[in-house]
Amino acid sequence: MSDYFGLSQRDVGAGVAAGGSALLAAVLFLLWNVVQGSSPLRSPVLLLAMTITPVVALTVATTVWRVVMPDEPKPVYGALAGAFAAAVSISVLAALVGLLAVITESSAGTLGGLVSEFRSFVAFFVVYGGFVTLPVVVPIGAAVGYVYERYAARRLD
Repeated sequence: MSDYFGLSQRDVGAGVAAGGSALLAAVLFLLWNVVQGSSPLRSPVLLLAMTITPVVALTVATTVWRVVMPDEPKPVYGALAGAFAAAVSISVLAALVGLLAVITESSAGTLGGLVSEFRSFVAFFVVYGGFVTLPVVVPIGAAVGYVYERYAARRLD
């Protein structure tokens, strides 16, 4: 199937590395909330968001590596691509969580009400993601991208 999409082993590997780091971040986020006394497990939207986070990160990072990265591994480009993939993953995740929140917790009965609720949910998640998660996730994405590309460059030597 990867031949059909034109994906290389390096593209998929970058996606797997990003998905693994996103899974670790989601578990740490869950543990942090439990330690703070609140349980995100009570909200089906947050639980589902934490579940799809690694899938979104895997998909976005694989796409970024497929489209943006040159054929020759370069750690600096990997850091930039990793940071970009992390930021895009947060945006995609915000839109998906907003959509899930509207579908599962909507009180609006009209299409206009649903669109308004979707905008408010997405705006909340974008602001929350921008101020809270983005400063943590982007450096992690950059580090993962750098290390992954450095490993890929060593493997070719």
